[in-house]
Amino acid sequence: MNIEKLRKAVQGTVWTRESADYQSVRSGLLWNGRKPDRFPEIVVRAMTTADVQAAVSFAAESGRRVVVRGGGHHFSAIALQDCLVIDLGGMNGLQVDPQARIAQAQPAVTNGMLATALSEHGLAFPTGHCASVPLSGYLLGGGIGWNAGAWGIACHNVQSVEVVLADGSRVVASETDNPDVFWAARGAGPEFFGVVTQYRLRLHDLPRAIRTSVWTYPISQVNRVEQWMSRTMQVVPRNVEFTAVFSSAPPPLAGQATKTISAIATVFAATEDEAQATLAQVAAGAPQDALDIQQSLETPLEVLYLMIGQFFPEGRRYAADTNWTADPARQMEIMAKAVVAAPSAESFAIGVVLPPPDGARMPQAAFSMVGPAFGCTYAVWGDARQDSANLAWMRTTSEKIAPISLGHYIGEADLDLDERLAGSFSREAFERLQHLQRTYDPSGLFHRLRSDMELLEKVG
Repeated sequence: MNIEKLRKAVQGTVWTRESADYQSVRSGLLWNGRKPDRFPEIVVRAMTTADVQAAVSFAAESGRRVVVRGGGHHFSAIALQDCLVIDLGGMNGLQVDPQARIAQAQPAVTNGMLATALSEHGLAFPTGHCASVPLSGYLLGGGIGWNAGAWGIACHNVQSVEVVLADGSRVVASETDNPDVFWAARGAGPEFFGVVTQYRLRLHDLPRAIRTSVWTYPISQVNRVEQWMSRTMQVVPRNVEFTAVFSSAPPPLAGQATKTISAIATVFAATEDEAQATLAQVAAGAPQDALDIQQSLETPLEVLYLMIGQFFPEGRRYAADTNWTADPARQMEIMAKAVVAAPSAESFAIGVVLPPPDGARMPQAAFSMVGPAFGCTYAVWGDARQDSANLAWMRTTSEKIAPISLGHYIGEADLDLDERLAGSFSREAFERLQHLQRTYDPSGLFHRLRSDMELLEKVG
């Protein structure tokens, strides 16, 4: 099949490096303003599963490699490679069955789109914290979403997937059908050996009283805030999210502090009484002398998305790295000191203390790396001349956390570093994933990060 036959075979659009609008298409593959010097040979904007099959078959026949682009949101720019890019951005179909409490969603459906559509039926899903991120990369990476303490990791709420494999075939995978493919689709991230073209999702009741309280302190109070958060998460219900945000002081507080730590407690409650009782339980342990306190704000998901969105303005240059740890005190102390010294005032970090384990065994899936606490450092800047300084700041922060790190979350890990890949899985899961890659994609059609045994040796 030549390029003209490929164009005729798909409903979507095919671009090559000779296309008049190639540069704008290439740039649009990434949300991040920081775009590496990589130039896809061909970009296929797929509109249907058949388009994906045609693109995969074309690549296999012509000896090209394939990378899959969902929304281009990963901070490591993995959607932009020197190969054939299958862009799923046009596949955003969504069907909701409120009686069965099931949704069928294509990969370009965003977290915000899904949350809005489900809310009309009084339903919800553990969608990701950023509204513009599509389900494709979010669910493939596992998905740490809203109310995960009660609803679980997002990929564990996936019932089945439709997948195009390296041989161009279409399969449906679930716990009973093609279970190896299903296992990998729930957490393999960019190492998945196929293209997911549809998800079947299990839904939950939409909490009727989502309420948030925010306490903001000088960043020097990090130890007191962490102690309060860790104590609180041992006793509150699992429907509480408690996050510390380390950042430049919000404008109303800029005259009182340069850098602050904001403790944000959100409860996903069924009733107003439940929400108020839980937030009162959280507030009872709050350190004194906060710079600002906002109590019991009404925060439906659309408001929560606006709160998160202010930290990620479009057009900026971004880099990020994550760590799971059993030592939230040390991790938060390191991140607080890092934010104080950040070369960009827009950079920030978050620290999350998770609910204690509930005794249930985590479902079998490629997503296999978790810990009692989670942290992510975000470098955010605007000037390309500051790339080196901001990347060095982010990576130095992770180096300081490394002695207490249990591993990483592949959805936001610094995948430009080799060891981040293997460190995003348990050793057993990583070995199984490599075996399945060799089984389902023996020729290496799909672009992969370094995933050899040498990486396993690095993580022990």
